[in-house]
Amino acid sequence: MANMIEQSLLCKVLDAPDLEILHSNGVIEEMFLTCKDEIHFIIEHYNSYKQMPDKLTFLGRFKDFQMLEVTESTDYLVYKLKEAYTYTKLVPLIEDTAKVVKEDSIKAIQYLKEEIEKLEKSVPVSRNKDGYDIISNAGDRLTEYKKRCEVKGLIGIPTGIPKLDEITNGWLWGEDLVVLTGRTNVGKTWIGEYFATVAWNMGYKILMYSGEMSTAMVGFRFDTLNKHFSNMGLLNGSGTLGKKPDTDGAKYLQEDYEKYITQLQQKSGFIVVTPDDFEGRKPNVDEIKSLAIKHGADMIVIDQLSLMSDKRRADIPRIAYNNISEDLFLMSKELKKPVLLMAQANREAVKNRKKGESPELHDLAESDGVGQNATRVLSLSVIDGTLKISVKKNRYGINNKEVLMIWEVNTGYLKPLLSENPEESTEDKKDDKPDGEQDKGGEKDYGF
Repeated sequence: MANMIEQSLLCKVLDAPDLEILHSNGVIEEMFLTCKDEIHFIIEHYNSYKQMPDKLTFLGRFKDFQMLEVTESTDYLVYKLKEAYTYTKLVPLIEDTAKVVKEDSIKAIQYLKEEIEKLEKSVPVSRNKDGYDIISNAGDRLTEYKKRCEVKGLIGIPTGIPKLDEITNGWLWGEDLVVLTGRTNVGKTWIGEYFATVAWNMGYKILMYSGEMSTAMVGFRFDTLNKHFSNMGLLNGSGTLGKKPDTDGAKYLQEDYEKYITQLQQKSGFIVVTPDDFEGRKPNVDEIKSLAIKHGADMIVIDQLSLMSDKRRADIPRIAYNNISEDLFLMSKELKKPVLLMAQANREAVKNRKKGESPELHDLAESDGVGQNATRVLSLSVIDGTLKISVKKNRYGINNKEVLMIWEVNTGYLKPLLSENPEESTEDKKDDKPDGEQDKGGEKDYGF
């Protein structure tokens, strides 16, 4: 049966003016199991002479080949060809999985999942698509334009920073891998969680992977960003937790925090996972994707790149990071959800720190591929309490724009910098301290 299918498809190929039947249907030479020499001859002849061999030439080389008048559809023949080829790949895979099952059935599931995914990529069942005519389908763009007019360009999830919204149009639905990069301790995790908190307050569901901090630490930061409780006060167990917003100096007290928590826990939709949820190991993108689907996440935050694992198991960090960022982009595209990824800047960026320069696109640690896979790259730097967000890459808008914000880390406030001079706009404010805590001099480290 397999031989008849292959011969029938070869007859159709020989009747065609080129190899388009193979290319458009994702058929490769390896899929021919009984007519390997025949398909190899046809492909080599076409590549050498830019035309198909005529039937006399072909039959002169393969005297036993039966030239048929084929009426069966190409789609059917291609499907049966792939089905037979897949069988030869699937049988040994199942046999190998059976061996792994005897040792560890849980690992066998992961092994089978990874190998099946590889097989699906190598044997696409559906034919290649024919593209999209941007001329005859121009009406689709008019519809999209009108939608953008209705929301004044903010077509994605708002960032919480109006000027940044103008530059980015928000975090977009699908094909949006936003990389937040900066030096060690610059506050990437804080800013990533800030964006997530803004989105959650607007009704979007969040999935956040925290590779370093516990769920309690992420939770305390959420409370600081959400309602401006003093983060140091929460961590130190202080009875006073900073200034109450919109008051004449009143302080947050323990009972205020209790009331806030009582109201907050009636809600849901901000899921945090850590390596503890993956038996103490780094998760791969597929595992994050499964959780995003399970929880119906609208936005996924990954903290951070170096604390993820590569499902393709590359040994070289540069290749592994490229693989992970590529998989995250594909996850965004498949789920149609924005993904925010924190990534460390390299040593060269640290050298430039004294110059007050923000890390550049090429400063992404270990991999140029991360920058290539990203749709947007936001570079973070902090000078004298002023946060500078530099848009180093923006696939969907303007590049090389900067947004300056006054950042009160301990109370979670981010406010636009009104003056061009950060020193003139930043007042000398004393942080709200817990009882008994005095300023001991030097810069505070809030656990960036």
